[in-house]
Amino acid sequence: MTKVWAWQRNDWGVWDVTLFADSSSLESAVRAVSRINVLSSQFTKKDKVAAEAKFLEEESIQTSYIEGKILDRDSVRSSIARKLGILPVGHSSKHRTRDADGLIETLIDATGNYVEPLSHERLFRWQASLFPSGRDEHGYPIEVGGYRTSSEEMKVVSISNKGQKEFVHYIAPPSQSVHGEMERFILWFNSTSRSPNFLRAAMATYWFVSIHPFEDGNGRICRVIADMAVAQAEKSTSRLYSLSNTLIEDKHLLNRYYETLEQCQKGTEPIDKWLGFFLDVIQASAERAEISLDDILKKVTFWDACRNTQLSERQKKYLNFVLDKGSFWKATKIDRKNYKDIVGGISPATAKRDLQDLAGKEVLITKDTVGRNAGYEINPELLC
Repeated sequence: MTKVWAWQRNDWGVWDVTLFADSSSLESAVRAVSRINVLSSQFTKKDKVAAEAKFLEEESIQTSYIEGKILDRDSVRSSIARKLGILPVGHSSKHRTRDADGLIETLIDATGNYVEPLSHERLFRWQASLFPSGRDEHGYPIEVGGYRTSSEEMKVVSISNKGQKEFVHYIAPPSQSVHGEMERFILWFNSTSRSPNFLRAAMATYWFVSIHPFEDGNGRICRVIADMAVAQAEKSTSRLYSLSNTLIEDKHLLNRYYETLEQCQKGTEPIDKWLGFFLDVIQASAERAEISLDDILKKVTFWDACRNTQLSERQKKYLNFVLDKGSFWKATKIDRKNYKDIVGGISPATAKRDLQDLAGKEVLITKDTVGRNAGYEINPELLC
């Protein structure tokens, strides 16, 4: 039996999403995003830019990781610092790479210039920025800066563990149809930008990735389009949550991402299922961000409370390490060994004195006095 792919069906590009307009999923997503916007309003300009840099870093690394490409975190941080104008004194650009620069420029363009219309040329520039050498992650030359032209079918496939069998998940429209399909998509995207919402962002993501217009980079560009559409819905250039990071951190959601996309593209499930999934990801991303932003506020509060406390550079380094762990990590065990490992270059006796000094100044409090769990924790009164 011949499969009927998404672009071959009668509802292609004319989906009815009215049933979702008043859904509880949409309301939950909107409320979750509203909470982080309220929370971020308590930030100073400097702290908000730092938070934006943190989420941009995670989005950059994880959207690439989803596609099997691993970016160097130092390179990403260096590129973000340069683009956001937050370079520290004496900063060296030796960690920067063209790959990281290109992706950061694309992500910032999509959200920072969300009021600008989408165009073929803008998409070409985004895709080319992912492959500055004109080659894919395996070193093979690919078409960049334009839509695919190969006469071969564009298949999304996976290979069995033994490498014996190819499983076809999806076949995209033929290359000769791509420009027309993208013309229709871009027209829709720009004409609906006056009344944006999260449902439109979900539809845009699904529509683009189903066209699969480029030889490579379609997954990353579809998530860039999602970021742009979400920025339009929020009417904000500031992104304080990462959809890609949520997918990587929540394996259940990542599995749903692939399963739901395939089911809708094959027609075994209606697009409503994709819309519901996308809204769940936005809600989950905002809820994760709420915890991260609360951690940042706690760190700011802590250092404000300790502004008159005399601390060594070693102690500051270690305290920042603990505070930066945040709520997504297991509680850091603060003891002599951990302190010595993180600070580096000191003796156990020095570590002991530093920790006792912090406890004497009530920066740390004793957690357990005996046994294997003996150690300290940050004084909770300094975090609120």
